[in-house]
Amino acid sequence: MAPRFGRIATNRVAAVKTKLDPATGLLPHQVAPEPIGARASSQGIIQRFLVDIDPVFARAQYELFRDKFVTGVGVREYPKGVGGKGDVDSGPLILGLSLSASVVAMGAARVQHDPLADRLAREGDLLGLPLTGLKTKRYLFGTLPIGDAFLAWSASARPLVADDDQPKLDGDSYWWRLPWLPIIWLLPLILWGLVRFKRRRRRRRAH
Repeated sequence: MAPRFGRIATNRVAAVKTKLDPATGLLPHQVAPEPIGARASSQGIIQRFLVDIDPVFARAQYELFRDKFVTGVGVREYPKGVGGKGDVDSGPLILGLSLSASVVAMGAARVQHDPLADRLAREGDLLGLPLTGLKTKRYLFGTLPIGDAFLAWSASARPLVADDDQPKLDGDSYWWRLPWLPIIWLLPLILWGLVRFKRRRRRRRAH
């Protein structure tokens, strides 16, 4: 950040700290016309840029975000223990998890030296049905270009402060893969069961 913007940033951060979501201690999703508590779809973007304005405040905010929204299988749209519906910001929610929030959180994790970024990237490769060409890679078979754009934006994120000034967070264990294994096997089993069911019905009709 250019030095001439230092005072503006300082004043702005001081004002922002008076508007924090009381339930989470994070910047809220909305302050007007009525306040809405912190949500992951906006937090991912906030945490991506806040580090460039105030690295110390950004680190504290990011650690709160990680504690309250990140789970072993992805990023929740609403804080842990809080339910809610999906909307245009979050996209459809699966057991409270937001795909869009998980994608933008990957970029936020990268600028904070957090190994969570690599885990989220691997989950995207595991579940995103990537279609890889010679020089391209599209997820969900390329049906959602905006999703590919966000993934590229997050994957290209780099820390904005030196490693010595912003140490890495503790890494995730490899156990994050376990919850996904039943899902990966369940889908083929369901398809296999449907095929067998249809074949049996055809045989019964033939007899």
